[in-house]
Amino acid sequence: MELTQELTVYSLIPYCIIPAVAVIVVTINVCILCFPRLTFKVPAYNSRKKHRWCHIGVFLQAVYCSVSGNHINEGLYCDCCGICVSYSLDLIREADTELICKVLTSCEDKNVHHWIRGNLPLCSVCDVCGETCGVLPQLCDLRCVWCQRTVHDNCVHNVFRFCDLGSNSSMIVPPNCVKLEKVGIKSNYIVSRVSEPPIRDWHPLIVIANSKSGNNDGNDLFHKFRTLLHPLQVIDINRVKPERGLEWCRLLPDTRLRVLVCGGDGTIGCVLSAIDKLNLRLPPEVAILPLGTGNDLSRVLGWGPGYTADVQLNDVLKDIKTAEAVLLDRWKVSITYPKRYGMSRMTKELVMNSYMSVGVDALVCMKIHKQRKSWPKLFGSRIFNKMWYMTYGTKDVLERQCKNLHQKLKLTLDGQEQKLPELEGVVILNISSWGGGCEPWLIQSQAPSEGHSHQITRNKVSRTYYACMQMIQYNFNGLYINVL
Repeated sequence: MELTQELTVYSLIPYCIIPAVAVIVVTINVCILCFPRLTFKVPAYNSRKKHRWCHIGVFLQAVYCSVSGNHINEGLYCDCCGICVSYSLDLIREADTELICKVLTSCEDKNVHHWIRGNLPLCSVCDVCGETCGVLPQLCDLRCVWCQRTVHDNCVHNVFRFCDLGSNSSMIVPPNCVKLEKVGIKSNYIVSRVSEPPIRDWHPLIVIANSKSGNNDGNDLFHKFRTLLHPLQVIDINRVKPERGLEWCRLLPDTRLRVLVCGGDGTIGCVLSAIDKLNLRLPPEVAILPLGTGNDLSRVLGWGPGYTADVQLNDVLKDIKTAEAVLLDRWKVSITYPKRYGMSRMTKELVMNSYMSVGVDALVCMKIHKQRKSWPKLFGSRIFNKMWYMTYGTKDVLERQCKNLHQKLKLTLDGQEQKLPELEGVVILNISSWGGGCEPWLIQSQAPSEGHSHQITRNKVSRTYYACMQMIQYNFNGLYINVL
């Protein structure tokens, strides 16, 4: 009897294992289907189902509903194709059903015009007859969402069917060159393949913007760039990792792409580190649209101290076309910790693009960073951000938490320890701008000499020393990136 029971138990074990193995296999397959975001792919969406609506409180010009034709003062605006509707669920559904948004992919051999009626930009001129159009107080005349040409209703039959993408054709990825693929059980879309169009000097532009930088101008730039470029060429770094946007470089391995980083110095550093991480065979060239508070790297590379709303994006695109690419030195910074109780922490490695500092300015930046993470709404303007810097800087002048810093650190250059006077901060510079436009190089009484040298300069106002590094004729195994 006992032998029979043992055989019965052992015979049941295989039947118990089979369901468990089946559950494990099904779980793994479901995880693979449900989490496609673990791989770096360019995210997409189905533009034929609905528009990308954004709320507009008050329109700044006369606007007419693209469905009913009535004049509206407020409503919804599609930031891809530019149609407008009033706050009505029936009109929104009708617009999503009847009016096709800017397509992401096309089966056509060549790109064709995609005309949208009405709500033309001010001072629009007909591309056929040369007269002004869109001036009647009604929904009239047409605009192509790709080439941005405008024509009269009765002149559109004289326009060639195929679209050449207009003046920015060398930066736009045509929809007929993009192939999408469904992934996951939620039917998400990704860009699976991109072919190169027959366009001379074609260097597609990828826009990576940070909506939280400086004046929070990122959202407005998203709308404008999605109108001028292919919508998938515009990446929000707060929603999508920069690596996913830079996957365009893998989809076009033989084409030199250009990346426009819209943000501050921190956003630029994040994008440059993402380019290093991907280890691309043909890294993209990087341009800057400064949205941050200090924008020191943008100042040095000639992109200006900060973006303002009166700057025309078409002028920015023209500057990118004519810009000259240069190499930017990037430094690895290793942070080692002393042993405590016989145990040591792991060495931490960072990358320096513009400068690094120890002391009073680093303390101020750290306090503002923590305050910004806790109360992001208090940092919605570049002017207010500078006021915060002034507030924390003035507070430190009174508290002097970094007093006698020279007694707590050693500065060694070329194996020689430097004798430091009384100071409260040390800044190691890679560029000629620091702290929102201050140029320590101009403080020196003598210009830097040619060759590899280290310059120590003192700023008597802030009691800070600058270790100015030159990389002329110096064999340094560092990181380099192409910038425009």
